[in-house]
Amino acid sequence: MNSMTSFWTLFIVVALIIFWFIFRAIRRNRGNRSTRRRNAFFLSSPSPSSLTQERHREITELKELLERSIPASYAHNVKQRVMDAHPSLTEQEYNWRWHELKRYFMLCAIMNRVPMFSNDVDELWHEMLMFTREYQQFSEAFFGRMLHHAPHSGGSQPMPEERAWFDWLYVECFGWNRYSASLWGTFFNHPLPNDELSHYYKLTASTQPIGDRWNSHENVDISQQAQQAVYKIIQHLRERVNKAVNDPEGKQLPKVNYLQVDYLLLAVVWYSWYQPEQFAIHMHPDSTNSAVLASSSGCSSASGCSNWDTHHSHHHSSHDSSHGGGSSHHDSGDSGSHSSCSSGSSCGSSCGGGGD
Repeated sequence: MNSMTSFWTLFIVVALIIFWFIFRAIRRNRGNRSTRRRNAFFLSSPSPSSLTQERHREITELKELLERSIPASYAHNVKQRVMDAHPSLTEQEYNWRWHELKRYFMLCAIMNRVPMFSNDVDELWHEMLMFTREYQQFSEAFFGRMLHHAPHSGGSQPMPEERAWFDWLYVECFGWNRYSASLWGTFFNHPLPNDELSHYYKLTASTQPIGDRWNSHENVDISQQAQQAVYKIIQHLRERVNKAVNDPEGKQLPKVNYLQVDYLLLAVVWYSWYQPEQFAIHMHPDSTNSAVLASSSGCSSASGCSNWDTHHSHHHSSHDSSHGGGSSHHDSGDSGSHSSCSSGSSCGSSCGGGGD
């Protein structure tokens, strides 16, 4: 009896060990296939500088300030650390990650709260932080203050409103392309919050926007380049909100087209204002571009950049704004409840504007 018990005990132990090695081999093989697909995707990509450009002069000037704020030796050391830690990472993919991190910093200079929605891009930010003195010098040169990396606790967290503003601001500044989207995940799954959009209806050019969404001299130290970029962004947002509100029937609403950025951003505002519950459905790319845009990418957990070294007050004030002809069309439901994927969840190819 004891010999039989020992036999079965040994058999179970050996079986478990074999199962463990098989499981590890399967996981490793899946990871290798994923890496090969990703490498092939970026190997066929053009360089970021040849494909992308800023949409406004003010954004270009902000980029020039950013480039001057990062010494070449600092950028080289960060790259060396990342490439050494990830031997399978290709030069092309690293260049795209670095390109997107710099764009992220530009968004942080413009907008007060910008969560980090890409693990791949965030990894480079972590490596920058390893060089404490150089990172502080960069932050002070570009932002005028220390930009702290502040990850959210508890892992992935849905942040629909923050993701909505991230998507809108990113595309307003830089446009859209499939290589950038492959790192950031699916764009335009969440509507812009209607209560914030109403602040920009009939807002005059000389009036400061309500709340603390945008960086300004009133709530934080800010460079002249960043301030000019904020003015430009608010100007375009104001124009699109007024155009949408004054067109409740959508007679001037173009088809959603990720390759026509001005049309795309007008559609974002219109559907956010009138049909927030169906926003994600309407923001799918049209059939003529589906082959270009079809893809899938995970929207990673977010880490924020709102913890500045300098404490600043948040300005909140009421702003009564008429919705004009659009008031009867507005659905005031939860702006995040309708979407098939949130900022902290996996977004599949069914979501419009995703990356490969």
